[in-house]
Amino acid sequence: MAEFEPRRAFEHVDRLAYEIGPRLAGSRGDELGADYTTKQFKSYGLQVQVQEFTFVNRAMKRKISAVLLIAALLACFLLPPPFPIAVWVAALAIWISLEKILLKRKSRNIIATLPSKKSEKEVAVTAHFDSAPCTQSYRLHLLLKFSFLPALAIATVSVLLLSLGLANVWLLVVIAAALLPIFAALFISAGGRQVSPGADDNASGVAVMLEVARILASEPSPNITFKFIAFGAEEQGLVGARRLASENLLASGTRVLNLDSVGVGPQPYIVKGNGLLRRTRTPAAVNQALAASVTKAGLEPKLWWAALSGHDHIPLVKRGIDATTLTFDIPERDKLGQRISKMFKLPDARTRRYKYIHDPRDTPDRLEMKTIELAGKIALDFVRTVFGTGKKNGTLEDHTKSNGPHSETPEEHPSGLHPEQLQE
Repeated sequence: MAEFEPRRAFEHVDRLAYEIGPRLAGSRGDELGADYTTKQFKSYGLQVQVQEFTFVNRAMKRKISAVLLIAALLACFLLPPPFPIAVWVAALAIWISLEKILLKRKSRNIIATLPSKKSEKEVAVTAHFDSAPCTQSYRLHLLLKFSFLPALAIATVSVLLLSLGLANVWLLVVIAAALLPIFAALFISAGGRQVSPGADDNASGVAVMLEVARILASEPSPNITFKFIAFGAEEQGLVGARRLASENLLASGTRVLNLDSVGVGPQPYIVKGNGLLRRTRTPAAVNQALAASVTKAGLEPKLWWAALSGHDHIPLVKRGIDATTLTFDIPERDKLGQRISKMFKLPDARTRRYKYIHDPRDTPDRLEMKTIELAGKIALDFVRTVFGTGKKNGTLEDHTKSNGPHSETPEEHPSGLHPEQLQE
């Protein structure tokens, strides 16, 4: 059997992150990245299907949300009762409807299939090809993550009390002065025009997927259909993955391995679950299979509960698909992750340690060839053996032990802040 060639994979990274560069969903770079990925799939002889979709740019939604909420709150404190509550309710109604009102951009999913003449099972490898706007401030994102919904609730109660004449005006002025900076932070978090080249996040995942596709296309066909899916607009809130899931384009029983940021760090992590209050737990069977492949590569699999980030396997899990995410990172001490684990009773909670995610310095020269090679070996073994050896590994904890009933991560934070890869 053919072996994974890291040099070939790195050439894909170089093309996507250096020659094409930033690939903001809906931009020219995004289109070029999609075209390049499609061309590679076709060169391997795979059948390619393009799934187009539209979405609202997250930065634009954040800015408009911030301006709308600030203007409405100020107006409420200037108007006499009972008008404030009417103004605030109208503002909230518009805010909730922004997804339908705002101008939409276009992106696409690229679905490449390597069919089997006698297909009995289906395995898919996925990775997103878009890159993210550069993070303005980690602390700012963290502030919004934990304070936006409480601020919105406090503002609503304050406006209601003001409309009913049940509160002292000066007390409400103080409350408004405390809330306005939080809403202003929403505007600032939208950032400027700078977009990350996205070498690790996620040209590395696409590159490994392409190399795995090339190898499998050159081998005799087993009784398994292989699919390779390049998602668009992941950084806009898992839009491509949600679109794929909504149209049920994967057969029941499909096993899915999502590759996200697999170019830096010696430690492979298997995503155990996502979310903080509303949680999505990755299915046990697919994680056990992935753990077996990690062990075969001579590494120790570790679990990652992504409390502050989202991955493209989440919408698939919600549709009943056995899907998980493989990522690599630097195993440094994670104080924030430890605090989250303790406060929210989330064992294995972690935050991203590689500091150049969503950063202009996420360039190909910072990636590690050895890490890409290991990711490739793990992914290749997974797709070759997932249905045969998935339950034989004993190094991963039993995922049937849950902290509670199966629950879901919200597809979109009420502030318009989709779960995203945050770094310190």
